Amino acid sequence: MLNSNLSTKRVFIVGDGSLFEEGITHLLTLGTDILVSGAKYTNDLALLDAVSQSQPDVILLNESTYINPTHILDLLFATPSLTALCIIIVRLGNSMIDVYEMPKRFAITKRDELVAVVLGDFQSSAN
Repeated sequence: MLNSNLSTKRVFIVGDGSLFEEGITHLLTLGTDILVSGAKYTNDLALLDAVSQSQPDVILLNESTYINPTHILDLLFATPSLTALCIIIVRLGNSMIDVYEMPKRFAITKRDELVAVVLGDFQSSAN
């Protein structure tokens, strides 16, 4: 089990209920103590309510859906209680993952790196 000595992290996936999101859930929970939940994006108020209810450490967005990641980032960072969250945007078009954890940004290319960011234990590529 990876980093079993750390407290359990909570990841909230915002998306459309796709097979990709199921795969990310499996990837993050396999051999870890990471708890993954999520909701289909319907509107801003519903998203903020769902995030507030689940109290995640990390929010993950799939850019390849109808969701506008820039709008979601603006919404989340404009909410004072959520500005400390780590927000991950998966960009399937170019196989990149952007991680926003103010003021850090990470370059991720492997599963273990993604898990390490979620667990708050990734520093090798931080800008």
